[in-house]
Amino acid sequence: MDTYAQVDDGIMASRFLADARFQVYLDYGKEHAGFGLSSSESVELAVRLYRWNVDASSLVISYISFIEVFVRNAIDRQLRDWIARQRITNLSDWLEAGEHDPIGRIRDLINSPEKDYLTEVRNTALRKQKQWRRDQHHPRHGGGITRDDVFSQLTFGTWDGMLSRASRDGELARVLMGAFPNIEAAWAAETRRMPNVMLPGNDNDSREDRLRKELIDRLKSIRTVRNRIGHDENLLRVEFAKLRYDMFFVLNALGRECPNWAFPDRCEPLKTLSPALCITEWVAQHHKKEQE
Repeated sequence: MDTYAQVDDGIMASRFLADARFQVYLDYGKEHAGFGLSSSESVELAVRLYRWNVDASSLVISYISFIEVFVRNAIDRQLRDWIARQRITNLSDWLEAGEHDPIGRIRDLINSPEKDYLTEVRNTALRKQKQWRRDQHHPRHGGGITRDDVFSQLTFGTWDGMLSRASRDGELARVLMGAFPNIEAAWAAETRRMPNVMLPGNDNDSREDRLRKELIDRLKSIRTVRNRIGHDENLLRVEFAKLRYDMFFVLNALGRECPNWAFPDRCEPLKTLSPALCITEWVAQHHKKEQE
């Protein structure tokens, strides 16, 4: 006897998936199936698409994780090196709280008038510390938070946000862009791929400023997909080929050795990743069943 009983897809979707969430897959399947679907067929295809989305999310996030880690650490190195060259009394790290210059200038690129994000991430780390101190079996029991504990709480959006707000601090803009020493070569590769492509901005903007804006756009595009995955949203209309190029551009900008190291498979699965292929396979199976 099977351990898992057979269940009706429609019942499961109704009970455990929000109607609005599942409706997206129902609508997409009906729109792209190529023929009229019965109610049961519509549910079957929608479930297939939902499972495709789970698999696609798992694949894509495995690539994006390299982008997030590489970018955050590259920018951190630049900021720490810059801080080390400044004359600061009693402060040695840009993560420290306080309205001090030049540390205050860095914090201005992260915090907003309404919210002190750096204090918030430190408080989050402290809350986690309380949890492991209550748990005698926790590997960190008895220990205190480290800089890494605080740093790890910063989100992906921190980095494109800093690059964007750096438009008001030319020196820090150059410091941040120092994390991407190969960006000219990365852009040259893009122009070979798309000869008519142009950098954002206009001719009055500096070359560095326009490259920074291009980098921001690429990071935001990647982050949008990452956030959709993080919130279990659908990837049905994501342009995976573009995502692949965006990720390669960022990695190449970080260093020409980065793409091959991070993506030894060259992200080949993203070239063919598509809900359309999922539907085509389902339709073929559907017609085969009808003919049997």
